[in-house]
Amino acid sequence: MPNYRRYRVQGGIVFITAVTYDRRQIFWSPRARELLRRAIEDAQKARPWTMDGIVLIPDHIHMLWRLPPGDDDFSTRMQTLKKAFTEAWLAAGGQEAATTGSHRRFRRRGVWQPRFWEHQIRDARDYTFHLDYIHINPVRHKLVPMTKDWPWSSFLSWVRKGRYELDWCGRIDLPGPTEYLWMDE
Repeated sequence: MPNYRRYRVQGGIVFITAVTYDRRQIFWSPRARELLRRAIEDAQKARPWTMDGIVLIPDHIHMLWRLPPGDDDFSTRMQTLKKAFTEAWLAAGGQEAATTGSHRRFRRRGVWQPRFWEHQIRDARDYTFHLDYIHINPVRHKLVPMTKDWPWSSFLSWVRKGRYELDWCGRIDLPGPTEYLWMDE
């Protein structure tokens, strides 16, 4: 197995992406969203960090974390979050995908893809790029025509702080029916 090296900065800001196993769209479920919210809160209580930005897409999550001074351990935090969500999801009757023998040997479940993707934020321009990326993501995935329309994002909190205008990035035309894809819950 490769030895992954992660760039770490104590007290730094890190952009993180975690994807569900086989890109299963479990976060359409209100129960899954609630369990994820609780898992994030519990992980933050165990090892604090500040969530600068977040967007939840049906099969993945993007987050922008600000770590405490002197601390660079985002990996343990992410492991804690994924484990807590997985246990709660399965205990609540949530389904998991079939896994390979290799995954089972390493006690991996069919809820999250192994590992996660991270990027250490290097400067203000990089921060702005990744915060914008988080907020435009539902539009990029053609889930809603405007960033303000996606309810599972930190976008509106940033609008209230004055960082964005409510109509930031304008509107796109969605193919097909005019109803939002997420309203069929």
